[in-house]
Amino acid sequence: MPKRPPSRQSSSKTIQEADQSQWVFLMNDNLLEISGDTEERPVICQLRHPKTDEGSLYLFDQHGKDVYEIIKYKEEFRSWLIGESVQKDGGIILTTQIDPVFLVLPYLIQQDKCSKYMTLDQIVIDDKYTECIRLPDCNGLNELTQVADVKGENDFKAYRYNKDKTLSWLKAKVDILTDGIIEKGIQVIRSQSAMYVKSNKEENLDRDAYVKYSYGIISDYLPLQISQELKTYLGIPDCEEKVSNNPVEEPPAKRVKLEDIKPLEDYSKQNDDKKKPTLSKKLSMAQKKLEKIDKKGMKSLSSFFSPKPK
Repeated sequence: MPKRPPSRQSSSKTIQEADQSQWVFLMNDNLLEISGDTEERPVICQLRHPKTDEGSLYLFDQHGKDVYEIIKYKEEFRSWLIGESVQKDGGIILTTQIDPVFLVLPYLIQQDKCSKYMTLDQIVIDDKYTECIRLPDCNGLNELTQVADVKGENDFKAYRYNKDKTLSWLKAKVDILTDGIIEKGIQVIRSQSAMYVKSNKEENLDRDAYVKYSYGIISDYLPLQISQELKTYLGIPDCEEKVSNNPVEEPPAKRVKLEDIKPLEDYSKQNDDKKKPTLSKKLSMAQKKLEKIDKKGMKSLSSFFSPKPK
């Protein structure tokens, strides 16, 4: 499992390249402490990523004992103002310490090595990423006893991959990470009121959601084969679309002739009904007298304003 960076105060450093462009690193100060020996310097190199099987950048400290993953965070339309210059690359590079067992595990499970005992020098060999020879000297490889069977003494040890040990070790990693996420109050499920009281069943469901989230983080550093085996080992179900037990089938479309299509209601009657006054209006005495007047031969007022016929 990737380790968190030490809690010491971190600072932003810039490393200038030959072309005068600069990168902004966020790293612990002790990684830049250089002793008098010129050979003991931090080294950035490519190693095989345990999940993607592609090259990825890693940083070894000046003593070659700790290894850090290099991750670049970048957004569009960002740049850095450094001194009197503007750096168009507005990304920031983070260094996070990683457990070297995760980097050794892909070599340990190779078919030509997993069935027999071999030393680390024989296991960690890569013609494409030759800097992997630095891994056997890293701190933390005593944890290999948690993922492999071991023969020999301190000076000479041989290892053979053990699937059951590995899954048990990874489950412990997931449990530790899950407890840490819950303790820090990191929300990984839907938001809800802080006053809401959960039942025991809901708490178990919440725990399952946190376990699934932690598994996702750990699986980012595992080969696909082990990731699938760990998922089964943890009892995490595959995401499947919910299918109704009683699906409603639509009836087949019928061919209908246009002449057979008729309205269900007679809308002409509705229009006639609209023309009839629905409410009787109360007339004043003057209006009643006007209604009694004989209007034959009289023209309406609007006729005086209409255009004359040609």
